[in-house]
Amino acid sequence: MAKKVDISIVIVNYKVKEYVSNLLSSIRKAASEYAVQVFVVDNDSGDDSVSYLQQRHPDVSYIANKDNVGFGKANNQAIKQAKGEFTLIINPDTLVSEDTFSTLISHMRSNPECGAAGCKILNPDGSFAPESKRSVPTIWAALTKLLALHTIFPKSRLFGQYYLSWLPDDKQAQIPVLSGSFMFWRTDLLQQLGGFDERFFMYGEDIDLCYRVQETSYHIDYVPSTSIIHYKGESTKKGDLRYIRIFNEAMYLFFDKHHSLRYSALFKTVIFSAIWLKTIFSFVFSRLKAISWIAADLVLLNVSIILGFLIRFQFSVEIFSDLQSFQFLWVNLLASGIYLLVGALLGLYQHKNDSISTPLKALFFSYLGVAAITFFARNLAFSRLSLLIGFGVSVTLMIGLKLVQINARRNQTNAKGQIKKSKILLVGTQADAKELIPKIHARPDWNVEVLGWVQTDNDFRQEALALENEQKLERQKAIPSTLGSLSQLEDLVKAYHADQVLFSLRTLSYKEMLRAISTLQGVSVQCKLIPDSMDFILGKSNVEYLESLPLVEVELALNKPVNRFIKRGFDLSLALPSFALLWPLALLAGIKRPKGQRFLEPLAKYKWHNRSLFLLGVLYGHYSWVGSILPVQNKYSKHSDEQEGGLKPGLTGLVQLNQGKLQEGQDAEHYQLYYMQNYSLGMDMDILLKSIFQPLDNWK
Repeated sequence: MAKKVDISIVIVNYKVKEYVSNLLSSIRKAASEYAVQVFVVDNDSGDDSVSYLQQRHPDVSYIANKDNVGFGKANNQAIKQAKGEFTLIINPDTLVSEDTFSTLISHMRSNPECGAAGCKILNPDGSFAPESKRSVPTIWAALTKLLALHTIFPKSRLFGQYYLSWLPDDKQAQIPVLSGSFMFWRTDLLQQLGGFDERFFMYGEDIDLCYRVQETSYHIDYVPSTSIIHYKGESTKKGDLRYIRIFNEAMYLFFDKHHSLRYSALFKTVIFSAIWLKTIFSFVFSRLKAISWIAADLVLLNVSIILGFLIRFQFSVEIFSDLQSFQFLWVNLLASGIYLLVGALLGLYQHKNDSISTPLKALFFSYLGVAAITFFARNLAFSRLSLLIGFGVSVTLMIGLKLVQINARRNQTNAKGQIKKSKILLVGTQADAKELIPKIHARPDWNVEVLGWVQTDNDFRQEALALENEQKLERQKAIPSTLGSLSQLEDLVKAYHADQVLFSLRTLSYKEMLRAISTLQGVSVQCKLIPDSMDFILGKSNVEYLESLPLVEVELALNKPVNRFIKRGFDLSLALPSFALLWPLALLAGIKRPKGQRFLEPLAKYKWHNRSLFLLGVLYGHYSWVGSILPVQNKYSKHSDEQEGGLKPGLTGLVQLNQGKLQEGQDAEHYQLYYMQNYSLGMDMDILLKSIFQPLDNWK
């Protein structure tokens, strides 16, 4: 006799395998006392999702579609096979608490007239997600949401219909609509309704399904005594025009299916036009940030051109009246047009473009293009020297602007140009910290600082007596010490100005984690999760793998002749003017330098002499500004001009910037190999910039 199944669980995956894996781990903990049947339906992710998940979760039933058939149809494939008393429809980018299933099953069995139930949904920052409880989107409800009246009058039943904002978040109640991210159904009712209407490709199918419950004797309940976390749309690109169009078409389909008989053809045309107008506005507003960045670039470019003219003519404002009624503004128009065109070809307008070199390339081609055009359009050739000056001003201002923009964004781990290290707090046990911190430090592309770890309250009390000796050992191993207990998390985040909190789910319960995240509401910090496998970090919009970057035997970028030429030119461009200022000290140091020793000792006494000698070494090609460790930085080095794998000793470098967190030997070699494989002029500039704000005094 087949074993009775309590819960059938359906998850539709589309290119979010790591989120699915984490969800399955949370389901395993929450369903420990129940018999569950789990389906993962892959909607042609185009990657190794199915094999990846099968290796980690072999007890799950997998359905691999050869096409992306949409959310509703994919769910229906599993709903037809569901054998459980209850069926849970859940999004892949969610996490359930240990008591989620027990709470909802108890509620459903105690309330036989309840056909489906939802729970409290939390955002990744611990705040309440309003879609936890919703009403049917009537024209009035949709209008009040569009005009944001529900936020102005949240307690009004008239204006707060869409999200039932007048209903307290912690009050159990009957509601019309559940969020499609979490729907706990009686399987008989769900199959009786025929599952989702497959005409809805994505969005709207949850509203339609809940609306059809009104035709039965059942109702839908909101049960806030348990909660889940929803990362919201990580399997979709909500700023993409296609998904905005699909969402708004789904709203019209719902209107046409359930309300069209009440209205005339003219009114339906007005509704359809309004939905498409909203589609256009939604797309424009989703792109406002990118548009603002482009606008800032264009303002900077045009101001620089005008400044070039002013500087060239010694800030004589009268020169503008002499340039044939402002015909010089055609230069601004030409430069702006070329910048936009070249920027598009270089991918400057892509989402989250953190590059500094890309806008500089666009600037270069803009000025070069204008200069070339002036050879043919003589009436625009007011002053090529003005263009040259303007280009210098543009480069200076553009670098400053991009650095401000990049550093204004928090919680980044690997953005080039990010000066401030992202500060991290770990939540877990000492064993978690010892395993995780070396993995974080092994990523040469991350600009982070691990402050320490926070223990659960029980662990903190049990280990308090042994902390002193353990912390000594941790410091020797470059492992930060414990900072406090979980109940102190909010205070610790504020005291240490943490940017990120990483929760280790190997030892921390989901309920503890959810409670801790809730305490951080209103605190400017990003919460991320590390699953049991400890091989990646889940954030709100990205997955970061906790493993060393693969270093394969390929041609090293640094060994390419063109890159060696660029690096040598960059070294000389900085060394020549610096040496010109310090040549008297260099000459003096050169006279006193003992044979066979490149730098003078004691280092503190001959600090400026040694700096001058370094510049001399750069000119001769012995050293580079960015390279391996100098002998004065490494007391174990025996050869002052030794090159490690073709990498010259340098004043700074990836290893020098990260010496405090590296273990001896392999980590340093890994960082240097990463640098040589991924060398670019932009990387050298980024390392030098960080060295300015994180100075290394090599001459102590």
